[in-house]
Amino acid sequence: MRKEKSQNKIPKSFFIAFIAALFFWLLTKLSKEYQTVISFPVEYVNIPQDKLIQAAPTKQLDILVKATGFRLLGNSIVKSKINLDVSKLQRKQNSGYFLLIENKRIEIQNQVSNNLMILDIAQDTIYLNLGQLSSKKIPVKGDFDFYYKPGYHLVNSIKINPDSVLVSGTKEQVDALQYLQLEKLTLRDVSKPINQTLKIKEVKETTIKFNIKKAKIFGEIDRFTESSIELPFEVLNLPSDLSINTFPKSVKLIYQVGLANFNKINMNSFKVVCDYQHSVKNNLNYLIPKVILKPEFVLSVKLTPNKIEYLIQK
Repeated sequence: MRKEKSQNKIPKSFFIAFIAALFFWLLTKLSKEYQTVISFPVEYVNIPQDKLIQAAPTKQLDILVKATGFRLLGNSIVKSKINLDVSKLQRKQNSGYFLLIENKRIEIQNQVSNNLMILDIAQDTIYLNLGQLSSKKIPVKGDFDFYYKPGYHLVNSIKINPDSVLVSGTKEQVDALQYLQLEKLTLRDVSKPINQTLKIKEVKETTIKFNIKKAKIFGEIDRFTESSIELPFEVLNLPSDLSINTFPKSVKLIYQVGLANFNKINMNSFKVVCDYQHSVKNNLNYLIPKVILKPEFVLSVKLTPNKIEYLIQK
């Protein structure tokens, strides 16, 4: 058995000879010159300051090159990026511009490396869609779902900081943009002040750009209580030659207010009116009281009675 194993064993000298032969074969092959097409990524530089690329242009150049196998292997490992200077473009129509690649051949050759000889470039012309660059401040809008603990609520509306952001893009896109949207925020069992930082959503399928990517939101939360106050009301749009008696002479206003602002409420905090002409136009034999003034920190109001009887005095 031992003799049979020794006969099947491959000598180490064979492996050494095989590796040496493979090395010299590769050396011979890689020393030869070859022609091949290489796709180089493209970046556009020196875009005119008052212009902006509206649609994605050609992202790569397909170039036929000649080089040794060593050079081609090295390029496949570290591929050069070609920067195309578009400061001087030829105009086709409206926002259409084009660049003749033949005029950029020397510039491209210098970036590709002298070790690769350019024989031909597949693209002879690159077309660019450039729009007029415009800037404008756009308001930031939130998307909130708040669920409060019983008795709690926002004292004032949510404050967003910054409340607007300077954006830039093509004039058409900037003019059409009405607001920037914050990512949606949902909070449950809210009973404490709201203080969050939210991302501003990107404007998809546009070239709109803005540097500020986040905004902070603030909301004051308080425990609310219900209270009421007796108030007189004013009758509006009553003809000068007409006098009426109302029943009753005042209304009861029921409101909800946070405990922190409870003592700020007085008779001057609200104003209630009845529009006489509204009743006439709608053939109503009564007046409808409405609250036209209330503090921002008051959550809701309700009037009783909600109809005011009246008699015309002769």
